[in-house]
Amino acid sequence: MSCLYRNSYLESDQFYVAFLHILSIVQVPLLIFGIYIIQSKSPKNMAKVKFSLLLLHLSSAWFDIYVTILSMPVFIFPITSGYALGLLYYLKVQPVVIAYFGFVSMFLLGPPILMSFENRYNHLVRQDPDSPNRKIKRGIHYFVNYFFSFTVFIPIFSTVLNPELSRKIAHEKLPCLPLNIIDNPRFVMLGTELYVVISCLLFYVVIIWSQILYFFIFTANFIFKTKSQSKRTSLLQKQFFKALCIQITVPLVIIMVPSSYIVYTIYSGNLDMMLSNFSMIWMSTHGLFSTVIMLMVHKPYREGTLEFLKLRKGIKMMNQTLRVFNRASSTVI
Repeated sequence: MSCLYRNSYLESDQFYVAFLHILSIVQVPLLIFGIYIIQSKSPKNMAKVKFSLLLLHLSSAWFDIYVTILSMPVFIFPITSGYALGLLYYLKVQPVVIAYFGFVSMFLLGPPILMSFENRYNHLVRQDPDSPNRKIKRGIHYFVNYFFSFTVFIPIFSTVLNPELSRKIAHEKLPCLPLNIIDNPRFVMLGTELYVVISCLLFYVVIIWSQILYFFIFTANFIFKTKSQSKRTSLLQKQFFKALCIQITVPLVIIMVPSSYIVYTIYSGNLDMMLSNFSMIWMSTHGLFSTVIMLMVHKPYREGTLEFLKLRKGIKMMNQTLRVFNRASSTVI
């Protein structure tokens, strides 16, 4: 286990809080704008996917707002400890509760992704997508997945060490950390064994992502192999499915990069405080990138955004470019 603390401004709480404040100033208006676009610019042919897109956007927005405003978490991953600098701390919320909901908020991104692909599967593949019986089954399915995501990580946060023992362990294992971090009254450390953390994470991944892969594979197979539909209907379904995949994949990759570093830190025990803080900053841009991608890849939202910005010429130029691209693609095919 190694510990690197440079005692620079980039590692300080002041820099971390200031950066997250700036990020929230940029993000919050954009996230609200994303809600406006979904609500007002979704055409009739997107009525069946409007709710799932809105839920996906709201989940991303909630995660960003929780990190940049409500919690502002400083994590010290090798010893599963840290402290909060955000609004919830000043509202006297217990640090372990803040940590739990921050952890859950990130993994609540799973059910909306699942629902987005299940929605496409339901309306394209199933024979009874709108029957009362099917609606009840889907409602139960959604509830179970959300309940699972809320509760599966409770064992991780069930054991909290007392402050004296927490500080003693931190001093012994990470001697490079200054006293203003370890002796911080907000400092909290979990006493959970590593195998419990790994078990909860693997259980979540298997349950949620096996469902996502199931609906993705069977929906993609239907869209790209079924020949019984008209060419226009088939084209529209393919375009939307590709746009949905891009909307989900790009922000997911963005959040996986810092997550991979965090996992590495936990396994290796090597702490670099600057990289840990920047990992959280990077992760908190998930909703920002998700919103930008959503506004770009879905044509009605793209045009609605350009209209809002009074860039009507841009709409015409973009549509002309897309028509040329589609012709070139069809020629190659």
